[in-house]
Amino acid sequence: MPIMDRLDPELRVVVEQIPALDLTDIDGARASLAELYAQINTGESNPRVSHADHTAPGRDGNPDVMVRVFRPVAVPGPLPCLYWTQGGGYVLTAPDMDDQFCEEIVDRHECVVVSVDWRRAPEHPFPAAAEDCYAGLAWTVANAAELDIDRSRVVIGGHSSGGGSTAGLALLVRDRGEFTISHQLLIYPMLDDTNSTPSSYLVTDPEVWNRTSNEIGWRGYLGKTYGTDDVSPYAAPTRMADLRGLAPATVLTGELDLFVDEDVQYAQRLMQAGVPTELHVYRGAHHGFDRMVPQAAVSQRFVADRDAALRTGFSRHAATAHPLPVT
Repeated sequence: MPIMDRLDPELRVVVEQIPALDLTDIDGARASLAELYAQINTGESNPRVSHADHTAPGRDGNPDVMVRVFRPVAVPGPLPCLYWTQGGGYVLTAPDMDDQFCEEIVDRHECVVVSVDWRRAPEHPFPAAAEDCYAGLAWTVANAAELDIDRSRVVIGGHSSGGGSTAGLALLVRDRGEFTISHQLLIYPMLDDTNSTPSSYLVTDPEVWNRTSNEIGWRGYLGKTYGTDDVSPYAAPTRMADLRGLAPATVLTGELDLFVDEDVQYAQRLMQAGVPTELHVYRGAHHGFDRMVPQAAVSQRFVADRDAALRTGFSRHAATAHPLPVT
């Protein structure tokens, strides 16, 4: 049965009107995305939220990284922080793409949001985006006092490829050991470069992120390692053999998302590794459903679960991972 016939009715009405996404023309797709977000982002900023751009120094020869810091105007700190990574299949994004989302989170949770502007593939393959995300987070933690952030309550989060980057970032934070995070919020994350799960074959509809788009995104991001066994687990987190000791996680995905199988399997592996993990799969929901149709009932359930995860991560008594013994 085609995915469109299985969609939640509130979602299907909108998705059927969306122009097809042609990622075979990346420049054209980027232009279409910019036009779409120009219509969505009206330029009317929330007066209760301020924002400012900063430059985080690049590490190990990488260029500097722009981060945009959003904060409530009249709320004293130190405040919890969401470090946010935008999606875009590793090839599509824009610095202001998630500005309204970041303002909404600040307003809802009286927190700081730091959004990182990562380099896009295929011009900049892995590890460009991963190192950009890490550099921005390292800068955020190092400057927590100046930013009036409580460094013990830093949640990392992202959607789609931003969710995959967030999962990879959690691995880097664990393995480099320079600082800690309190939670990882993985929203329909792009985790598995092999495109080999049953759900990866299910979604071919051009109106949503589909199998063809996914192959183009991964090929662009992985460059010469695409299709080989040399792919870094920091690029494709499902390749990481040991998930012990990671920050607690929330995984949110849709039943009809291309990524649902890899997301569910990753959440199961986190739990098996002793990482406190919560998993939600939304019936009849496609990739990006909460953004395309925010008024739908299923999207409202998603928002409630997302906000609950943030409250957990922002808590002063957030759970910690309990690594299992090596057998």
